[in-house]
Amino acid sequence: MSAGGADRLLLRFARAGGPVRAFAYPDVDSLVWTSRSTVPAVARVLGFDSDAGSVAAIDTKGVPLRVDLRTGDVARETKAKLSYVASQDGNAIYGVAIDGTIRRLTPEGEWRFKPPAVPRELFPQSDGGLLVVAEARNGTTVWRMHPPQESLVDTARLPLAQRAIGTPLGDRLYFTVDTGLIGVRARDLAPVPSVRVPQRIRAAITTPSGDRIYLLTAGSADLIVVDRYAEEIAARITLPDTSRELRMDPTGRFVLARAAKQDSMWVVAVATDSLIGRVATGWREDLPLVTPDGALALLRGNDVVLVDTETLETTRRVTGGGRDVWYFIEWNGFRPRSASLDEPVQFEGMDTAPADSGDTLDPFAVTPSPDSLTPRPDSVGVPPRDTTPPPPPPVTSPGFTVQFAALRAEQAAIAAASEIEADGQRAHVVHTTQGGLDIWRVVLGPYPTRDAAEQAARRTGRSYWIYEGRP
Repeated sequence: MSAGGADRLLLRFARAGGPVRAFAYPDVDSLVWTSRSTVPAVARVLGFDSDAGSVAAIDTKGVPLRVDLRTGDVARETKAKLSYVASQDGNAIYGVAIDGTIRRLTPEGEWRFKPPAVPRELFPQSDGGLLVVAEARNGTTVWRMHPPQESLVDTARLPLAQRAIGTPLGDRLYFTVDTGLIGVRARDLAPVPSVRVPQRIRAAITTPSGDRIYLLTAGSADLIVVDRYAEEIAARITLPDTSRELRMDPTGRFVLARAAKQDSMWVVAVATDSLIGRVATGWREDLPLVTPDGALALLRGNDVVLVDTETLETTRRVTGGGRDVWYFIEWNGFRPRSASLDEPVQFEGMDTAPADSGDTLDPFAVTPSPDSLTPRPDSVGVPPRDTTPPPPPPVTSPGFTVQFAALRAEQAAIAAASEIEADGQRAHVVHTTQGGLDIWRVVLGPYPTRDAAEQAARRTGRSYWIYEGRP
């Protein structure tokens, strides 16, 4: 376990069902925790809620479940099978019931809403909102809403799109169409400039910050790199052969491209847009993946091998690791609790003598009633007690922040902030983490009201979105 900060942990769910186990990464054999309840066969892990210490997943029957890492308990969130299940934070689980109703499942309760058409995809947002994609006559419809409100805030109608790609930070939603890539802004569903590509898009993925989009097209071995801010093709990386699927490193260092003809994949470095090489691996929902320290975890039969990304040499083999679903988290909830945290707090001036020092309480003594301890209004020299309750504390807003970009590179964020100004205030950069990723946000504010934030944002002439709270 790490000396400070959150610990890197590898959770392994038995694919055939059984207890969940946690290992202290990078020592993948260092077992630190096992759930006391068994988990059914897991198809996919949806997310991790670090505050609650719980993992959201979906079993092979399409039923959502939640694993409490503090207690070791496992709970099914519903008995019904849901489709298009998604979670942005591991807390709220969204899915579509068989009758087309959207269901949101949280530890606090359930929310339901039936949109005008059956959804085909759901995209939970980091601000608590939800984007709903549905088929429409000769096109695709996108709705924006804010559960638990039962209303559609915005609607966008697009040409018929094959698939939707959400940026991990949730500021845009892209769609592949015959002519290329189209998209909308998540905050208001306003259209963004389209990008044309010569062939039909076969697969697409974005970097964690959404600043770059990687595309595979039919009949081509090129990996196309789209700069989302320039709205144009920035680079082409020629692979030795065609590929059929893409996967992004959670921290944005590598792109994994599944080879079309063999059980292998190409590894591409994002920083240099260069091909590192080819490695043999199976391909499923959880594996292969890039580990927190930048190694490759590859599926080889029933085993998992760890490979160095620079040399592509095997550094370790986890025998039987392929029988589990792999999922990495960062959390310090398995650390031993300090005994000092359970000691009673002592305040200066209080009598801290032990109970057996003579001032013991008589268990048979008569306890005076509350009325006998309250001074009577007619007592001589004793004013009546004021029983008026104190006024409630004033309700203050945390303010509203304008965000222009969320980037994985600090210097790029600083450069972007230097070009944005409103009313004499220059944008600044705030470092945050999301899902274990380092993110640098370009922001203005906070402002006292949403209207003030909106006016300042419009004066910059830049794309933006507003959220309640401080940066």
